[in-house]
Amino acid sequence: MRKLTIYLTLIIGFGLTTLMAKTYSMAEIYKAACALCHGNNAEGNPEKKGPALNDYSESELVYELFTLSADGSQSSGSEHEIMEHNLKKIQEKGMSYHPDDMARYIYTSFNKNAKPSFEEGKVYSISEIYKYMCAKCHGIAAEGNPEKKGPALNDYTLHELEMELINLDSDGFQSSGGHSELMRDNLLKIQKKGMSYHPEDMASYIYHNFSIDK
Repeated sequence: MRKLTIYLTLIIGFGLTTLMAKTYSMAEIYKAACALCHGNNAEGNPEKKGPALNDYSESELVYELFTLSADGSQSSGSEHEIMEHNLKKIQEKGMSYHPDDMARYIYTSFNKNAKPSFEEGKVYSISEIYKYMCAKCHGIAAEGNPEKKGPALNDYTLHELEMELINLDSDGFQSSGGHSELMRDNLLKIQKKGMSYHPEDMASYIYHNFSIDK
């Protein structure tokens, strides 16, 4: 009985450790730890004294985030002190990030002037692919775009999004005309630009960032 108790304790302990060691995406970290002060779309929040970040270049964001996370950084004002305090809380929750990664996420997701540079061999993030290849028809926040006949995606369940994207990406998929045929053509263009994605990854990105029912 004692051995069984020890065995179960080890299993539970391992399970908790695994949960604590979860790897968070940049989108999850931004939404959980940054959006309250900087806005859901990095538009800023005056009430929280959080500046807008959607007008920063990627290099400016990298510099700001590196300065904030540098061990020798000396804060020179209350706002910077608050940010350093918040960064420590983020790290304590196991949501650490590399400044380069967060800067790229913010820039490619929220800066309206961000332009794609289709470099051969480059690996594009899901947020980049959505912004450059999907947002024009489906909306920046997946709210849809009637002018482009792009339906809203923010009211789909995660499973529904996965099935739609898997069907679209399937080799045996036969479009029946109209919007489905257009989407299939667009998917081929995306793939030619080296911006292929796994359907489950894109479904998860859309659902966790834009769903109105989550």
